[in-house]
Amino acid sequence: MEVTVGLALYINAVLFVAAALLQITGFGFMMLAAPALVIVVSPQMTVPMLVVVWLPLGVVMVWNLRHDVDGSILRCFSFPALVGIPLGALILRDTDPQMMQRIIGAMMIVLALILQVKPGEPFRRELPWRMAAGAISGILASSTSVAGPPVVLLGLKQRWEPAVFRATLVTFFFVCSVASLPFYWHLDLLEQATLELAATAFPGVAAGYVTGTWVKGRVGGRSFRWLAMGVVTTGGLVAVLL
Repeated sequence: MEVTVGLALYINAVLFVAAALLQITGFGFMMLAAPALVIVVSPQMTVPMLVVVWLPLGVVMVWNLRHDVDGSILRCFSFPALVGIPLGALILRDTDPQMMQRIIGAMMIVLALILQVKPGEPFRRELPWRMAAGAISGILASSTSVAGPPVVLLGLKQRWEPAVFRATLVTFFFVCSVASLPFYWHLDLLEQATLELAATAFPGVAAGYVTGTWVKGRVGGRSFRWLAMGVVTTGGLVAVLL
């Protein structure tokens, strides 16, 4: 795949906004980037590329948040996710690119709407729900790059303390990303072209991270979140309809 100047600028612009969103609201990097990128790049390249470009951000965030991580929650999410990740990678490899584009677009629309729903009262028995959320997130992580919604919804429903919630989820996403790479490599989804595409995207990610750090606290996170959800929904619709 030839990376033209126009394509590189578009990818960097998308990842700039996604990285800024991540810093301002604490979530949404993959959720915003995936539907916007599958319009111009095949899902089989987009998903591994997003994992690769997110990893440097993940290292920084995991290190900064390491003291707030809840090890019990992290383990309950991670072990089932490690079972689901190979299945998700196979789904990504074996699904027709256009069909996968539409699946990702439709899923982003549904997940964006679900995340706006009030989660209700906490579950009394949390462990089975942790395990189920982790397994589903593992499948989503390696097939669409978006692991967040199942575990985010559970955390909101259980009303976990915000600092612990964010630190644990960021660490979990990092675990899923690292664990996905060997399967992408084994299934020939982590090709040289994908890595080259990721390399062209790092400037946008870095600039978005710095900008988001500066903007955080100066712009209402709630307003930015609603704007981001609008972008996700629009991108999902375009991915479905194209």
